[in-house]
Amino acid sequence: MELFKIMRVCFISHTAGRYGAELALLELLQGLIKLSVTCLVLVPAKGPLLIELDRLKIEWRVISYPPWISRRGSLPRRIGRTLKALAVSFRIAKIIATWRCDIVYSNTTVTGAGALAACLVRKPHVWHSHESGYHNHNLKFDLGHRWVAYLMDRLSESIIVNSASVRDDYTRYIRPDRMKVIFQSVTVNEEFKCTPPKLVISEPLFSCAIIGSLHAWKGQDEAIKALSEIIRRGVNAHLLIIGDGDKRFAAALREQVRDYGLEQRVTFVGYVNEPVRLLRGANVTLVCSRWEAFGRVIVEAMLAGTPIIATKNSGGTAELIEEGETGLLYEPGNPIELADKMQYLYENPEFASKLGQAGYTWAVDRFTQKRYAGEILDILTQVLSKEKMSA
Repeated sequence: MELFKIMRVCFISHTAGRYGAELALLELLQGLIKLSVTCLVLVPAKGPLLIELDRLKIEWRVISYPPWISRRGSLPRRIGRTLKALAVSFRIAKIIATWRCDIVYSNTTVTGAGALAACLVRKPHVWHSHESGYHNHNLKFDLGHRWVAYLMDRLSESIIVNSASVRDDYTRYIRPDRMKVIFQSVTVNEEFKCTPPKLVISEPLFSCAIIGSLHAWKGQDEAIKALSEIIRRGVNAHLLIIGDGDKRFAAALREQVRDYGLEQRVTFVGYVNEPVRLLRGANVTLVCSRWEAFGRVIVEAMLAGTPIIATKNSGGTAELIEEGETGLLYEPGNPIELADKMQYLYENPEFASKLGQAGYTWAVDRFTQKRYAGEILDILTQVLSKEKMSA
């Protein structure tokens, strides 16, 4: 227990936003604080994450380190970002030393500055990947996949991934036994996390919801197409689009809604801190992403007791949903199949209720903050113990 009390960990976040990786980080920080770990956080810019860190009384610092994964750019620009990361790593190293950190923990593969800094001050480094660059063709590692994977392997005492799918992506360059799959926790307000009521779709309105940042690969456009199809078939349906993001894509979605004549059938909600409260009022949650490293929204929908229809063969989704038992799956890019499954749930409310209940039962004790923080702390303790033994 003495080791736990003195452990000081510097976390590197790639943004100060409130998206999947940052929410997972907040869950972890809360859990580790309860286990007497001192947590300190570096972010590259200001953002809403800092409000949460202040609430948790966590010391943070803003230092502008660049990503090494971004939209395809020119070679000079990629070289420039790499050189900047090297330069900034010296400043990060100084902060790590000032904070007297025992371990450096990069909560992302989007930047390598934290790993380089840990190397400079000879502190053990842990890499936690919440993403994979192999599935978004608009993004590219400045150093290429092979070199980034090589550096992850060489500059880390331990590598954590948030799904077997992400692990499998890296196995082409990193041995599987070097990586540990740990599902993140998903905590929701207790008033929303309770045994779900039996869903009875007897009202004239069939309410659907889709949550996620507004980007093309999240598939909100596919949800709109499926909505239009079931309305054409006579279902009185409505779609909530929850989230914000790319302004150009958001404008394209609104134009699509107008083209289909769905202005009264689709509501753009924007970002919501507690999406579970909206999911509990929906008859189905749609997850139309082309690929998800984990799938936090799926777990949130399960904890809300809402049946889920998600894309098959899309990363971590397959690890969270068993077809016909805890949710339904459809082929991405096929809005007609999605519409068929939406209609099936509409016409079979008892089956929809059964799916929601099964998902809740499967998820409620699996994604706890206590389990998540405990598994991560075990790894941190092993890393620190190994470091002390070799000193």
